[in-house]
Amino acid sequence: MATPDTFRDIARYYDPIMSHVNYERWYFIATALARLLPPEFVHLDAACGTGNLTKRLRKIGWNSMGVDLSEAMLRAGQKGAVHPVTAVADLRALPFRGGVHYVTCLFDSLNFILTVEEMRAAIHEFGAALKDGGVLYFDTVTERMITQHFHGQRWTEKNGRFSTTWSSHYDRATSTAETHIQVDRGPGCIVRERVFSTQELMAALADAGFTLLGQFDAETWRPPGRRTTRVEYVATKGATPHASRRFLEAKREIQGWLPA
Repeated sequence: MATPDTFRDIARYYDPIMSHVNYERWYFIATALARLLPPEFVHLDAACGTGNLTKRLRKIGWNSMGVDLSEAMLRAGQKGAVHPVTAVADLRALPFRGGVHYVTCLFDSLNFILTVEEMRAAIHEFGAALKDGGVLYFDTVTERMITQHFHGQRWTEKNGRFSTTWSSHYDRATSTAETHIQVDRGPGCIVRERVFSTQELMAALADAGFTLLGQFDAETWRPPGRRTTRVEYVATKGATPHASRRFLEAKREIQGWLPA
């Protein structure tokens, strides 16, 4: 049975809806982490959406491609002067085996997977896609993000020529948030996200053969705390003795660029 395209009815509105998102931050961090890569490398943006990151990276000459489960999102991303190289693919069954040097999976894309077992399968697929010594950079939202900004709330946003109305509920028993997004009076979509614990994610990385280089509060790139709403992880496939020094250089650059 084909997987339903969750974003089918709002894909063409997605970029205006998300115009407030600071994609530049992910672009800066992704390029800073390129210190860990060989001079010529292949980059995969997993769950790329409309390709905002891959477009930016291809502009600077990266061999960058993206995959997403939503064909509608990929089609919406083909607008504009720079066309990302993309394909429909499921994070839990990626069509790559050992041909990629760098995988990114950002904007809480991993949270759209709703069970621990399937999250583990996705991280295993990231490892299978990467060459030995390859780099994985991903983020996830925390329960604090969901409870502080979404749970039990309803609001309307003006997005240029249209409006979006949001309503959200979080089930602590299943660690799952359900958010309804409606464009004007037309069709909308229901988006579900699962909050994973640090322990669950770190166990999945270890079992998939990754070495964790660090986990960080996304706003500061300092150690996560109880107020952290988004955590970013950087790992390498296998043990890479020389990666630690290069990673520390990249970390200092990132911390110096982000607000204190």
